Amino acid sequence: MDTNGCFSDLLWMPHSQHKISKTWENPNICLNVLCHRVGIPFDPLYTSALENLGFYRIAKMRKINVDKYLISALVERWWPKTNSFHLHVGEMTITLQDVSCLWGLPIHGKPLVGKADAQWSEIVERLLGIPVDEQHMKQKKRRKGDDNAVVRNSQYSLNLGKLQEHFHVLPDNPMDREINWHARALVLEILGSIVFTDTSGDGVLAMYLQFMQDLGQPIEYNWGAAALALLYRQLSIGAEKERLEISGPLLLLELWSWSRLPLGCPKVIFEKPKEGEELDEEEEEQ
Repeated sequence: MDTNGCFSDLLWMPHSQHKISKTWENPNICLNVLCHRVGIPFDPLYTSALENLGFYRIAKMRKINVDKYLISALVERWWPKTNSFHLHVGEMTITLQDVSCLWGLPIHGKPLVGKADAQWSEIVERLLGIPVDEQHMKQKKRRKGDDNAVVRNSQYSLNLGKLQEHFHVLPDNPMDREINWHARALVLEILGSIVFTDTSGDGVLAMYLQFMQDLGQPIEYNWGAAALALLYRQLSIGAEKERLEISGPLLLLELWSWSRLPLGCPKVIFEKPKEGEELDEEEEEQ
């Protein structure tokens, strides 16, 4: 293929700046993907709250590893100008319908617009039940003028590891407010681990709590559109030649690829239960 022809005409950036040019220089290069497993277990008591927030289906999903080689191959075919993959069969892209079908996130409702810069300690205490002196915020490194690194706590992001530890076990005979605290914590971890992941990968923004205040109301916010917008942005950034890593809702992209493209799709194997055995609840739902 002429390196100065097809791709340089199609991509918004010069061919020499796109990831595909670096791949031709080194076919073994691969992006590092940033995502984590969700550690807070699902409990049936969270069902009502999760359904009202729109996160019930994604909370019930089994753990799936993200294939960095598949993600890297898709990034190489990403066309930032139209937010689509340029494939041999034509252009394809992931849509809001895909987000709804694959993850069950709501694609209608209010946009995620609200405060981004505020002191979140009071909201964390009210909506998660964590006292201010027990809140574990994400640590950030700052460079001083003398080039020494100073580590301080962020006022905006919760530490994912500490969040898992705090909400890993639901108390016996929990009150409604405790159930709601744990449900919100589970949604926060889902957001920080697989939906709105960032390059650090160890924190989740506390500002998302402002969209989870009334768990008794049906779906209000359009989480699906926010996830898709972030995915488009991360794919466009990841397509830059010198980028070494990519974050965002990459599990969604992998599920989309499995559902639309035969290449790399795992085989589905159904094992018949042995005589006398019963299917567990998850297998019955499938």
